[in-house]
Amino acid sequence: MEIIIKNRAPSVYGEALSVAAADGGKELSTGIFTLTETQYGKNKIKTLLAGGIETPVIHRRGGCVREMLSKMHAYGAENGCVLALLHPFSFAFYRKFGYERAADHIIAGFPTAVLDFVPRVCELVPYDESKLPDMLKIYESFGKGRNLLLPRTDGSFYAGGGRQTYIYYDGDEPSGYVVIAGSKSMYVNHYTDTVLTVKELAYISPKALKAIFSFLRMFEGEYDRIELYDCGLCREAEMMLKHHMHTDYRTVPDIMGRVLNTKKLLEAHDYPDEPGEFTVCVKDEVPTAGGTYRVSYGGGKREVSATDNEPDITLSVGAFTQIALGFRALDMNGAAYLDGVMMHKECGDFFRAFPPVPCGVFEHF
Repeated sequence: MEIIIKNRAPSVYGEALSVAAADGGKELSTGIFTLTETQYGKNKIKTLLAGGIETPVIHRRGGCVREMLSKMHAYGAENGCVLALLHPFSFAFYRKFGYERAADHIIAGFPTAVLDFVPRVCELVPYDESKLPDMLKIYESFGKGRNLLLPRTDGSFYAGGGRQTYIYYDGDEPSGYVVIAGSKSMYVNHYTDTVLTVKELAYISPKALKAIFSFLRMFEGEYDRIELYDCGLCREAEMMLKHHMHTDYRTVPDIMGRVLNTKKLLEAHDYPDEPGEFTVCVKDEVPTAGGTYRVSYGGGKREVSATDNEPDITLSVGAFTQIALGFRALDMNGAAYLDGVMMHKECGDFFRAFPPVPCGVFEHF
């Protein structure tokens, strides 16, 4: 079996590659991989996105996907990628290759009438191309402290496809935006099943978020219900809601990830100011992901070095990915229930270093 890599036209996220598993020149399986950056705390890390992986049924169970992923993991690591992400058709399938659940898509739905804790105010202004720099400024600021957000360079996510975008300015400062789309059904002589979907929401202050909610309340009477997408990324919005008995939640497991370079991830991480240290061993077949590292942190500094010392904790690459991204908020007791975790001694400094963090992306890559 031969793995063929070809350059594609760059995607909106970065360098794109077509990958195929072939035998005698005949393609057995194909995929598209993109080298990009994702948000990791206050920093950005180089990331490999996997998508469009497809194997015709007559060529399945022949190891095609394993060979393609192995090749692309090596290619990504060689080109500085720290993390790999994908949308799985099966979590069990991709778990075999070191991937683990890394982000959920959470939808919060509630009657428009329960926004009665804010006044009806229309301070937002419609988006147009001249305001793109303001949108990107909000998006960049909003992303700090939220993991996995993808880069934005154009306005393709803010217009078209029935979407409308509005921006909130605090004085002259762009401070928040909301992307919405409405749906209605005509029944005899009136609309029914009226839902206003918040496709994307970003803000940099409580004042901006309240202004957006006040704007959404202006739709009361036109839309009976609001559905807030990607609520996991916008947990401050969920915190601001008041009528919880009227709010329902749907959780859709969305993204899997796996670390490609453990040392670089540990170096990019935002550690607590309070001093701590730990030694962690990550088990993986990707050489830059597997290994044992000693980490000391505190006061805004960190030191990461490879070591042969006995680790405090040993993790599969999937378990490490979940914890390091902040998807799993665990202590020593909780970690005992997670597959791929072996604790050899007290690990308080390790778990304290990785608190829960909102993880996800607004778009489907």
